[in-house]
Amino acid sequence: MLRRSLPESRPPAQHTRVVPQRSRTLRLQRFRWPVIGAAVLYVLSLTWSVPGYAAPEPPGFAHSCAGFAQDPLFGPLWPPASEQKAGRRSTALAAMVPRLSLHGTALATYEPRKVTQTAPTLEAVFGWTPGAQRDIVETPFAQNARGVVLSPRVLATVAHALTPDTVEVTVAQQANVQTVPLRVTGMTLLARTVPGEEGVPAQVAHVNMPYDLALAQADSQRSLQPLPYAAVLSYGTGDPEKPTGGLQAGDCVVTLVTSRTEKAYDTGQDQLVVGKVLAKVPVATNYLTQTRLNVNMFTADLAVHPGDSGSPVFALKAGKPVLIGLVSATMYPTAMFTYVARIDPLLALADALRLAPSGESKPSLVRSPTATSPGQR
Repeated sequence: MLRRSLPESRPPAQHTRVVPQRSRTLRLQRFRWPVIGAAVLYVLSLTWSVPGYAAPEPPGFAHSCAGFAQDPLFGPLWPPASEQKAGRRSTALAAMVPRLSLHGTALATYEPRKVTQTAPTLEAVFGWTPGAQRDIVETPFAQNARGVVLSPRVLATVAHALTPDTVEVTVAQQANVQTVPLRVTGMTLLARTVPGEEGVPAQVAHVNMPYDLALAQADSQRSLQPLPYAAVLSYGTGDPEKPTGGLQAGDCVVTLVTSRTEKAYDTGQDQLVVGKVLAKVPVATNYLTQTRLNVNMFTADLAVHPGDSGSPVFALKAGKPVLIGLVSATMYPTAMFTYVARIDPLLALADALRLAPSGESKPSLVRSPTATSPGQR
């Protein structure tokens, strides 16, 4: 019986490649590093994507203003936005940044006799001449400013916008006299979204004269809308000596102010003013500003005008607009420096007003200690 023998299945000798042991070890090591790198990247990607393990945003505020141009509310106002598009969008912002109108009467003293022109003195500025006979009269006053709606019925503005620092007295056969009021006898505060409308009555709830900050509570929420941006601390956190994440020189800031004609008339529209932080503290340039500034201010180069006091000032944090302060004073008409009152001292009180039970009763006025007269409008 014949047996058939099949050869074993082997590759041909000429196609067989024997790899030395040392070369195989090097090849395995070369292959191992890309695998380890890919695994590390995979783990990091999971860390960034899993909720609660997101990579932290860099602390502090942004130098670049690009985030404002991409914001749905600020974007249409961003230069060079068209006037038609900006006007349509400013209507929405006007409900969040209303115009404040203060009207009332105050007692004032003045000298009825016309005096000769003399060199300007401190006494002349306040309408007082030694030995002169003076009269007391009740005179009306009116002044305008801006505010910002922090929450339903709670508005923030600057203190000097709610306190007349000068009044005008009409004297027969004399030019009108401007003097310091002795006492306010009556006052009405209205919040308007556009000039000329009836407006929403509001009551003064808190006045902080040293820091030039104030809170008002509207009688109703009609035509007013809370700001969709958070109000944040701008001093930073951590070590008081070296806080982290605070506002720094060079950071971008913007403010929403009243758009005016060449004769300074309110057009009913708003415009966005872009600038930067010049200093984390108020920079005094002469004796006038030294008496009007306080430690809660920072200096910016925002170009504002009288009547813009109380306008909100925004910065960018984590790429989103946040409210950090209110326009308080400016070196008008040169507008070299604008001083912004940080909103930090108002946040706790504003939150307390927001949580307080709503009612028709007037809120209690909480005043801070008397201090130097605040910044100009």
